[in-house]
Amino acid sequence: MDFLEGLREAIAEFVRSGLPEPHSSLLLGMILGIKSGFPPDFYEALRVTGTLHVVVVSGFNITVITNTLARALVFIPLRARVFVTLVFVTAFVLLVGPNPPVVRAALMGSIALIGTILGRQSDALRAFLLAVLAMLIFKPSWAGELSFQLSFLATLGLILVLPMFDRIVPGKGFLRADFLTTISAQILVWPLLAYRFGAVSVLSPVVNALILWTVPIITYIGLATATIGLVIRSIANLILVPARVFLDYFIWIVGRFSALKFGYFEISPFSFLALLLYFGVLGGGLWFLYQGSIGKQLKN
Repeated sequence: MDFLEGLREAIAEFVRSGLPEPHSSLLLGMILGIKSGFPPDFYEALRVTGTLHVVVVSGFNITVITNTLARALVFIPLRARVFVTLVFVTAFVLLVGPNPPVVRAALMGSIALIGTILGRQSDALRAFLLAVLAMLIFKPSWAGELSFQLSFLATLGLILVLPMFDRIVPGKGFLRADFLTTISAQILVWPLLAYRFGAVSVLSPVVNALILWTVPIITYIGLATATIGLVIRSIANLILVPARVFLDYFIWIVGRFSALKFGYFEISPFSFLALLLYFGVLGGGLWFLYQGSIGKQLKN
């Protein structure tokens, strides 16, 4: 642990020496889970656009990264692909720091990944719920933590909602995939955020779809260049150029949308019963869509 702590500090020092703000804080948030250091105006822009979850290590963040890595390794056998991806997740967690929120995020994301690769959503859901149950038996107080609740809902959305949307929404392209991923997670997450914070960002799905594809790229490039930088520190600015290209794009998109005068608004407080009602209605609607899609498959 002392070695890993020293390694994290060395990487953070290298990144800060080679990138200005908010680039350095953004990169460190993605690759090391460091939540401090964001300039106040950029932090507010992330909050307004509903993209704060992208720059910290969460179940949603890890699932996006591992799914991208799994797709990139499609040329190798399935079991080897899962193994390599899970090894990467484990190494990533150890580097970030194996604290409870990160471990929970990695566990949830890994289960969603395995279910996605195997195409067995029912098995993935069963394994996911068993893992959540085991975590809550181990430490029941986690159920009251917002990070646990958000990771649970986001991952559940990726397991249940994403495959359904993928079947019924026409079109192709990488933006479609990222948009559906964002919608699938946030359709379960946003009411909890609205309930806890009294605010909603309607632009969040659009902004997330535009930047989500950069998250795994920034993470992979950031980890690779930071590793190189630990050996060759004298040219930090040059080594970090590839990461800065994508960081510039990310910051530009967030800044543009946060400057709009609409899309983020405060809402009146609502009761916990209303929150449960939303999830009840949503569950019924998703079940209806699921039955409809299954019926079409049987007819075809």
